[in-house]
Amino acid sequence: MKRVDTQRIVLTAALTALAVLWLLPVVWVAVTSLKPTEHIVRLPPEWIPWPATGAHYHEVLFSSSRTARIGRAFVNSLVVSLGTVVIVVGTSAMAAYPLARMRFPGRDLVFVLLVGSLMVPNAVVLVPQYVLTQRLGWLSTYQGLIVPEAAMTFAFGVFLLRQFFLTMPRELEDAARIDGASAWSVFTRIVLPLSQPVLGALAIFAFRSAWNDFLWPLIAVNKPDMFPLPVALALLRGAYASESYGPIMAGATLSALPLLIVFLVANRRIVEGVRLSGLKG
Repeated sequence: MKRVDTQRIVLTAALTALAVLWLLPVVWVAVTSLKPTEHIVRLPPEWIPWPATGAHYHEVLFSSSRTARIGRAFVNSLVVSLGTVVIVVGTSAMAAYPLARMRFPGRDLVFVLLVGSLMVPNAVVLVPQYVLTQRLGWLSTYQGLIVPEAAMTFAFGVFLLRQFFLTMPRELEDAARIDGASAWSVFTRIVLPLSQPVLGALAIFAFRSAWNDFLWPLIAVNKPDMFPLPVALALLRGAYASESYGPIMAGATLSALPLLIVFLVANRRIVEGVRLSGLKG
């Protein structure tokens, strides 16, 4: 028992040290965003912002002409991320259900091709994706940002949901069919309500991927009013790097805040959804 307790203490201490080491840059960004400009670069560094100020947040969101589009970029990222979540969850669920619960010619081949597409780097498809988006007239539009972003997460969503659907007992579907339910009714009234944990996990993964994406918006958007937050933050860094890190840190904090809130609210659902989706393969 003493040996087990010692191992647990050592493991806890090691994990705590790693967590603190990982959190230090995050805390430093938040602390720096609250410091007055003259207190940001000091030796020794100050970990407690005193006096604390919200001037950098006000400057980023409202005041400066160089950051006038940060608020719009925040809204753009929110629209793109939520739109991506809706498309990914809806299409992935409708594609994963027949791959898991129905029999038709070529089913296994379709699934293999979908999983194989996960091995293709996103950079490889950027050129054909851009050409297709341009010919559709979707450059610098919400649909031009949402649909390609959803396509990048679609294969992962199908894989995740299929693995979960395979774990569901067939007796539930058989009982519904005996009562006269159609395949669509079984899917919408039985399968989807029972799949809330994994659907929530997929929604969170899709939201995080769309919120953090930088490369595709940089290529597909040429209107400043349509820039999402990652691109706007890169421009913010160029505008302030030689003067003050305060607005840059304020923008970075605003960018990380929605993801932090989502994780704190739904971290248990993320773990539960991934765990349940891997019970059977």
